[in-house]
Amino acid sequence: MSLKETYNLSYDLSGFNSGLINWYNRLIDKQYEMLNIEDVAKMIRQDVLKEVAIKRAIDLFFVDPYDGEYEDGGLLNLLVSLEFNKIDESILQKLNHQLEVLQTAYLEFEWEEEELKEKYRKNMDEMLKK
Repeated sequence: MSLKETYNLSYDLSGFNSGLINWYNRLIDKQYEMLNIEDVAKMIRQDVLKEVAIKRAIDLFFVDPYDGEYEDGGLLNLLVSLEFNKIDESILQKLNHQLEVLQTAYLEFEWEEEELKEKYRKNMDEMLKK
């Protein structure tokens, strides 16, 4: 099912031809599993279905823990910058649990550079402090 169907959303029919509105209308036609790193990052920045975006970000971390939209580690950096007091408690609990799993799983990931692995570890430590 699409996000539109799952969350009972409607297209933005305001008539404005902005990039953001066009993106939103395309986004809600996607299924959860089809959300990519760019979608997730923009959803978080634009505060659109943020909890869905955070859940998907966790899924994407297991594929590549240091992925990013514009730079390596960008998604993790974006999550580090979130204001956790504005996120639903059940999502925070899931996020915290998954972060604990990810904190050890990153050791098994095949890192191209030791520097990226260390940067990831530091960001994970920062996330777990929140």
